[in-house]
Amino acid sequence: MKKDLEKDYINSVDSSAPDMEKLWEKISASEPQDTDITPFVSAANECRKISPVRNNTFRAFAAAAAVFIAVICAVSLISDNGLAVTKSESAAPSDNGDSFDFAAEEAEEYEAVPSVIASKGWEYSDRLDETENLSYLSLNLADTESGIYTALSRNTDNEEYFVEDKVLSETDFFLDGEVVSEEPVSDGSIKYTVRVIHAVSEDSREFSEMEEVYSYSPYALRTGREYLLPISEENGRYTVIFDNAPQIEFTLDRQLVCHNGWKTLTENGVYLEYPQTYPDDFFYDRMNLAAESSLEDLFDKWERLRA
Repeated sequence: MKKDLEKDYINSVDSSAPDMEKLWEKISASEPQDTDITPFVSAANECRKISPVRNNTFRAFAAAAAVFIAVICAVSLISDNGLAVTKSESAAPSDNGDSFDFAAEEAEEYEAVPSVIASKGWEYSDRLDETENLSYLSLNLADTESGIYTALSRNTDNEEYFVEDKVLSETDFFLDGEVVSEEPVSDGSIKYTVRVIHAVSEDSREFSEMEEVYSYSPYALRTGREYLLPISEENGRYTVIFDNAPQIEFTLDRQLVCHNGWKTLTENGVYLEYPQTYPDDFFYDRMNLAAESSLEDLFDKWERLRA
């Protein structure tokens, strides 16, 4: 029967109008134990040969289809015999008519990241480079596809001054994480996907390894870089607190780049030359380098203000 199948398939292709329903009926009628797909592969090879027959392009396409159908048949037959259970078997539509959810099937599963309580559970580095005329561009920073010039201007009509105590009192928790991607949102914000490294909260809770964070700042976060973000949570949406300023950035050797409004961090920090992000940039000459260990004092202060 398979020899006839092979012949029918090739003739069907050459006529440029294959009766695929007829072929499928014949394939389905094969013996359940017969999983040899050699005849179909032979048919495919025949179709690939260069010949004067018209519609060679169609033949090539149909050859691929032959192999595809054959593999499906073989896998189906093997599965029916209980020899293999594939991922697609569990993903098939249920008897109640529910359609298969491809988005759910393809969605990545991320590990949960437990938060640490204030300054506990984080090993800080004391490293601080105190070289004269220290420049941001000379620091040991992660590679990024984002440029240094992140905006041209900002809205100064309702500008607030950065006050550390106020920012800390409004912060629900901190996320320390690497920016994986960015996406503009219709409300004018940017949605960042952040791979969480540390999460600092008042109560024990868990975060996804990948979290979405929203920011309206003209100081864009750079992909591939690690930041400490003070977060306000409202209706499940995470928004950066006072994002009209550069966020606290980590170097690869665990030092902090931050503006001098973070007084707790910069008390023992050093001045850092920083590129002017846009013409009326307020913070470019107010940037400092601080030791990562200064975060312990910052978290202690935040904990007191939130008590």
